[in-house]
Amino acid sequence: MIYLDNAATTKVFDCAIDAAIQSMRENYFNPNATYCGGVAVKRNIESHREAIAREIGAVGGRLYFTSGATEANNWAINFGRKNKKGNIVITAGEHSSVYEPAMRLKNGGTDVRIAKLSPDGTVDVNDIMRLVDIETALVSVIHTNNETGVVNPIAKITADIKSIAPRAFIHSDGVQAVLKTGDTIDGLGVDFYTVGGHKLGAPKGIGLLYVRNGVNISPMLAGGGQEYAMRSGTQNTPYIAAFAAAVQEFNRIANRNEILSLREKLVKIFEDNGCGIIGSGENSGYILCVHIPEVKAEILQNLAYDNGVVIGKGAACSGNKRGNRVLEAMGLSRTVAEQCIRISLCAGISDREAVEAAHIIVECANSIRSNHIG
Repeated sequence: MIYLDNAATTKVFDCAIDAAIQSMRENYFNPNATYCGGVAVKRNIESHREAIAREIGAVGGRLYFTSGATEANNWAINFGRKNKKGNIVITAGEHSSVYEPAMRLKNGGTDVRIAKLSPDGTVDVNDIMRLVDIETALVSVIHTNNETGVVNPIAKITADIKSIAPRAFIHSDGVQAVLKTGDTIDGLGVDFYTVGGHKLGAPKGIGLLYVRNGVNISPMLAGGGQEYAMRSGTQNTPYIAAFAAAVQEFNRIANRNEILSLREKLVKIFEDNGCGIIGSGENSGYILCVHIPEVKAEILQNLAYDNGVVIGKGAACSGNKRGNRVLEAMGLSRTVAEQCIRISLCAGISDREAVEAAHIIVECANSIRSNHIG
């Protein structure tokens, strides 16, 4: 089986599995206990936090461990602003874990403004700047789009927004970007940044929210005061250990130039076979959104799976919803959006397997057309 749905989730690295098992077997004490065993586990957590911060370039802020990126995004959107009467600006390209909580706030009376996407998949920066004003309290701009892999210029956007709305906090969902764009989190200038572990070879159920030094955010979970009184609940020590191991391994084996080169090979295969590539903006290299004319993505996904290739048909969390909000915001019709597949790579993937998979996908698409079932 050739797995090309890494934007949905990655295979857990062996080193991450080993780290989690060791933690469960040996470091099982409650890290908040005051006896020696608990204190030692607490030290381990802090060591893992520091290691992750170094790897992702986030030493200029505090990392708070969460149950995943969805929790971290919800935390930032719901609690990441001082002025509760101020407006919030998000983009039409946000992941549902940013978009949906923002819509809840809008339904509750908050002034939520949505910036357009450009046809190339990037956010329309001019539209963001049109929507931002002195009363803007929070702006959220996804770093790398999870549908297309297109990278937004977060550092420039942040600087531009701060020049107009210096009191606004800036959040970026970096789930598909961290360790994949060449950017450090500190270098982006953002106030909040979200990372999800299972996109980087860690287990599902662990993530973090970066909060820049000097920035305050209200706790989302009240209770025992864990995570510096910001995220109560006994820490998931095995998964924190696995997260640290996975981030270090991903950084060790990832080679952006090789990923970008492989993506170009796949682009050529699909374009040579009459398919279109969605999102022409700068790409992380890890995601390829392909329009397969006259073939519904869901049918192609199932046939490809039967032929040994796993692909996505958009964000996995939106798999049961008709259409594609993000692709349609780029100007695609619903019909075209429903004919788009998402191929997503991982660090260390072999060119041979990915190229073989692309040819299998093309063959499956041709088979569907010839049988008139697309």
